[in-house]
Amino acid sequence: MVDVQLTSFKMKIVFSNIISVFFLFISFQKSICQSQKSNDLDDAYKQELLVENNALKSRIENFPSEAKVINAKIAQSIKQKNYANALALTKELEIILPKNADIKNFKSKMYYKLNNMELAIESYDDAIRLNPRNKWFYINKAGVLSEEDRFEEAVEIVNQLITIENNWSIAYNLKASLLLYLKKNKEALLMFNKAVDCKPESAQIYTNRGDLYVE
Repeated sequence: MVDVQLTSFKMKIVFSNIISVFFLFISFQKSICQSQKSNDLDDAYKQELLVENNALKSRIENFPSEAKVINAKIAQSIKQKNYANALALTKELEIILPKNADIKNFKSKMYYKLNNMELAIESYDDAIRLNPRNKWFYINKAGVLSEEDRFEEAVEIVNQLITIENNWSIAYNLKASLLLYLKKNKEALLMFNKAVDCKPESAQIYTNRGDLYVE
């Protein structure tokens, strides 16, 4: 399945860039794998995306042969930007692997590409139910919610993420950016402070916090 990209406030990583890179990030290898605009990310973000991308590749390697054939067709459809066909093929893949969280996650991306935000959100919910430990599913869902200006709901999703990844700086950085949209600058600053105390260390987080100090 194809991949993710991120999309912020008036900061170097504008929130839309954070969300964009994250939530268009994970698809399938050659179809369900990743392609992000790396120039939008610092090294810490790139490394986090690489780790998940490699894990996704490994999971796809365990697909049955018939699923791999469909996955290859999805890759071709994505290359041609035929997202409707990619979605139809993804639903075929879903019949073979009905409880595969990565497929639900990828289906969400296709719904997003086709501008069906509600079904994208529903599919992210399915992915999270099937694999509640995958932090990128939460990031992706928060991205769609934010694009719909549903920032309060996006914050709640990131709060859920923080309960399972309470030392992940990227989650706190994302929450801080969402809080800025809600004009909760003091709370956002607390989240940036938390982010710089967590891993991975990211120059972007320091920049974001510095920009908020300037504001």
